[in-house]
Amino acid sequence: MIDTIQPTAGKTPAAGKLLPCVLLLFFYLMSYVPVFAQSETSVSGSVVMADGAPIEYASVALQDASGKGIKGTLTDSLGRFNFSGLPHGKYALKISSMGFVVHQSPDFDISAQRNKIHLGLLKLIEDAQTLNAVNISVQRKVIEQGLDKTVINIENSILADGNNALELLERAPGVKVDEDGKISLKGRAGVNIMINGKLTYLSPAELSVMLKGTNSSSVSKIEILSNPSSKYDASGNAGMINIVMKKNQAKGWNGSVSANGGAGRKARYGSGFNLNYRNDGVNVFGSYNYAFRGETEYLDFTRNFYDGGTIASLPNRVSDQHTKTNEPLNTHNFRLGLDWDINTTNILGFLVNGNIGKYLHNSKTGNLLRDQAGNLISELQTTNYDQQSWKNITYNLNYQHKFKKDGQTFSADADFASNSFTSNLNLDTYTLPSSTNPVGTTSNRKGYIPAKTDVYIAKADYTDLFGKHFKFETGLKSSLIYSDNNLVYQSLQNGNWVHDATSSNHFKYREQIHAGYVNVSEEFEKFSVQLGLRAEYTNTLGNQISTGSSLKRDYFQLFPNVVINKPLGEAHQLQLAYNKRIQRPDYSDLNPFRVFRDPLLYYEGNPYLKPELTQSLMFNYVFRGKYTASLNYSKTKDVITWITGQIDNINTTYESPQNLKNLINYGISFTGQTNYFKWWTATNFFNIFKNEYTGDGAIGDFSNSMVSYSFNSQNSFKAGKGYSLELNGYYNSKSVYGTAIEKGYYAISAAVQKMVLKDKGSIKLLANDIFQGSQYRHITQYQNIDMRSHINVDSRRVMLSFSYRFGNAFSARERKSSNADEQNRIKGN
Repeated sequence: MIDTIQPTAGKTPAAGKLLPCVLLLFFYLMSYVPVFAQSETSVSGSVVMADGAPIEYASVALQDASGKGIKGTLTDSLGRFNFSGLPHGKYALKISSMGFVVHQSPDFDISAQRNKIHLGLLKLIEDAQTLNAVNISVQRKVIEQGLDKTVINIENSILADGNNALELLERAPGVKVDEDGKISLKGRAGVNIMINGKLTYLSPAELSVMLKGTNSSSVSKIEILSNPSSKYDASGNAGMINIVMKKNQAKGWNGSVSANGGAGRKARYGSGFNLNYRNDGVNVFGSYNYAFRGETEYLDFTRNFYDGGTIASLPNRVSDQHTKTNEPLNTHNFRLGLDWDINTTNILGFLVNGNIGKYLHNSKTGNLLRDQAGNLISELQTTNYDQQSWKNITYNLNYQHKFKKDGQTFSADADFASNSFTSNLNLDTYTLPSSTNPVGTTSNRKGYIPAKTDVYIAKADYTDLFGKHFKFETGLKSSLIYSDNNLVYQSLQNGNWVHDATSSNHFKYREQIHAGYVNVSEEFEKFSVQLGLRAEYTNTLGNQISTGSSLKRDYFQLFPNVVINKPLGEAHQLQLAYNKRIQRPDYSDLNPFRVFRDPLLYYEGNPYLKPELTQSLMFNYVFRGKYTASLNYSKTKDVITWITGQIDNINTTYESPQNLKNLINYGISFTGQTNYFKWWTATNFFNIFKNEYTGDGAIGDFSNSMVSYSFNSQNSFKAGKGYSLELNGYYNSKSVYGTAIEKGYYAISAAVQKMVLKDKGSIKLLANDIFQGSQYRHITQYQNIDMRSHINVDSRRVMLSFSYRFGNAFSARERKSSNADEQNRIKGN
C-alpha cells in the first residue's frame, strides 16, 4: 500500500494565503544587490576542527592593517562565516573558540582586482592548556540561538543540577512536556528525541521514564533542530531534539563525580561519575548514574453521563473521581566504550549504553457516582498496585575512515538493542453498600504485561567536499524490529483466579525500514543552498495471536528537504526551508490490549493506525546573531491523536489513539539574547501559534482550533567571589489537543551556585516551580463526552547538589550508537 498526501478541500487558512507573499518577498531579497560599489566585496570561509568537523558559534573578528577589530560575527551550524560590503584595503582574521588555540590569519588585500576572497577551511588546533585550565574567562551562554537550531548548554546552567533530563526539556524554548511526558515543539506534537545524535527507540512513555532517570550531571547540552537534513531519519514531524551527553575527554585519567539530594512531596537523590583514560592509540571511557525519585501526585476527574447520547443542559449521572499516588522510581544509567586508533586514517569503536530501572505505581482512588438530583448511586474505592521494571541495553560497533583529502570520510555502524519491560498489576475495587447495592461487592483483577522489543540496525555514511563550496553526503540505513507483547489478565471469581479472555491479548509486530539519502550543499556568491532527498521503504506485519488476525502494510515515501540561506551584509541573515516528514505509530499503540487505571477508566491501542505525514515551510531571520524571528506553517495528514471515548450505560471512559483528518499549525516566534549589564545576561523566547484539528470517520466530523502562545525567559547573574545565580520562568497558554482543551500553566525556578576547591568543585542550591504553577487541567466536550481533569504533579522541590572534576581534558572522539527512530517508538506500558 502506498501512502500519499492528497489535496484537502476546504477554506485556505489565513497563514496559507500569506505564504505566497512571504515567498515573493524572500526571492526578491535573494536577488537584491545594493547599489554602492563596496557591497560587491566579501570575505568568507569555514572554521573546522582538525578532522574537518565544523565548529559552530566560533567568534570571527575582522581586523584592519593595524590589528584593530572592525567587524565581528559567529559561525553558523556548518562553521561558515561571511563579511560583505568592505572597502578596499588590508585585512586579517582572528578566530577563537573555547578549547582551541586562537587562530590569526595572514594579512590579505581586498582590491578592485581581488574583491571576493574565500579562505576555504580554516582549521583550529585544540588547546590542551586551555582545556586543562581551571579558570575559563569566556563561557558559552546557557542558550545559543542559530538559524537552524537552538542549543541549551546544560553545563553552564545552575538550574540544571539536581534535575533530570525531562525536567531540563521543560525549560527549553518552544518545548512543552505534558503530564504523560509527551513532548511537543512550538505547538506541534511528533518530536523525536535523540541521545548523542541517535534516536532512542523508546516510546513516549518509556522515554519519559528513562529521561526522568537521567541525571542532569551527565548531560552536556540540548540541541533543538526544527529542520533536520535528509541525513537524519525522516521521522519526527515537529523536528528533533538531541540530548548530548558529556564527552569523556582526557589524555591520561580524567573524570568527574556528582551527587544531589532534596525533596518535593517525597525525597529525591542521585549520584554518578564519568571516567576516561586515553593514550596515543586507545581511548576507554565510561559513566554511571543512579537516581531515586519519590513522587506523589493528585488526580481529579469529573465525568458527566447523558442517557440521550449527547451533551444536554443537565447530566443524568455525575462521576467524581479523586486519586492519590505514590510513585517511587529507581534508575541506573551506564555507558562503556572503547575507541582504537588503528592508524591515522582508521578508527574502530565499541559502545554499550544501558538503562535499567524499577517503577512502582501505588494509588488509591475514590469514585462517587451521583444522579441528576445529587443523590449517591454508588461509591467505589480502588487500589492500583503496579510494579514495573525495564532493561534497555544497546550494543554498537562502529568504524570510521578518513581519507587524505580534506572533508572526505566514510563511517559505518552496526547496532543491536534489546528492550524488555514487565508490569505486574493488581487492581482491587470495593463497592460500598448503597440503596441499590445494600451488601457491597468486591472485584479483583490482576495482570501480567511483558513486552520485549529487539532492534537491529546497519548504516553507512559517506561525505566528500568538492572544491571550496560543494559538499556531498550520501548513505544507507536498514532497520529490523521485532516486538512481542503478551498481556494476560485474570479476575477473582469464587476464590479462584480465572483467565479473562476479553481483556487479554497476545500481539506480535515486525517492521522493516530501508532508507537511502543524498544531501548536497553549495555556497554561491550571495547565498547558499542545501538540497536533500531521503527515500524510505517500510514493511510491517502485526499478528493478533489471540484472535488469529493479522494486518500487513508496506509503503514507499520520498522526503525532500530544501534550505536556502541568504546573508544581507554582516548584521542580517535569512533562511527559507521546506521539508516533508513522517511519524509512525508507536509499536504498542498498534496493540489493542487494555491497561486499566481503575474499573471505570482504561487505555487501549489501535491496530489500524496509519502513519502521519507532514509538510512544513519555515522562514527565519537573524539579526546580529542575537535576535531571531521564525515564521512556520505545516500541514499533517492522518495526525495520530489520543481520543477519549465513553460507554454511558456502564459509566466507563477509555482513551485510544486515532487518526484524525488533518492538523494545520502556523505561527511566529521571536528569540532575543540580551546583555542587560556585564553581570546580567538573558535569553527570551516568545511563540504565538494556531492549531486547527479536523476529524472525520470513526470519531465523526469535528473541528477544534485555537490561537495559543508560550513564553520562556532564562536569566543568568554573576555575583562575584565565585557566586552566580540563575532565574528561569515559562508560561504555556490555553491550547487544544485533538478534541480536548488544555488550560494554561507556568513555572518559575531559581538557583545559586558557589565555586569551591580551587574552582574544580561547585555547590548548587535550586528551587523548582516555586509557586507550584505547573498543573495540568483539561476539558473535553465532544458528542456524548463531557469530562474535566486536574492533574497536580509533584513539581515544586528544593535540591542541593555537589560536583567535582579531576584530571586533564583533551579532545576525544565522541561515539554515537545508530539505533535511532525505531527505539523511539518502543512502548511497554
